[in-house]
Amino acid sequence: MRRAQVLRFAAMFLVVLTVACGDDAADDSLTGPSAGDPGISNQTDDFQFNLPNVTGYSTFGGYAWRNTGTRARVTQSSSISSGTGTLIVRDAGGRIVYQQNLGGGGTTTTETGPTGDWRIEVAPSNVTGTINFRVQKD
Repeated sequence: MRRAQVLRFAAMFLVVLTVACGDDAADDSLTGPSAGDPGISNQTDDFQFNLPNVTGYSTFGGYAWRNTGTRARVTQSSSISSGTGTLIVRDAGGRIVYQQNLGGGGTTTTETGPTGDWRIEVAPSNVTGTINFRVQKD
């Protein structure tokens, strides 16, 4: 493995370990939503994520998303009253082309990347509020 891949793996492992070892044993949401759950739509060139009115929500979810273009438009409109989180979009080569706080708002375009199966990673930590974003082919 290349050094960058090893570092990415180590960072992702640390996040998963941190979430898994949290002290809130009563929180059933640690498994996170799947692409078939209500509020998540994963179609070619159009990914939507909407979880309204969560309380103390933590997870680390990753979704393969087919992008037939070389860039994507990300629209964030979450309303988070407490907690933190990150939204990361990786291109088909695994390179981060977008990374922002989940609480951010507005629309922006990712960096350019190869066409194919991109990855959308959502990592809220103890979030209360609504998590809402959309990623579309640009």
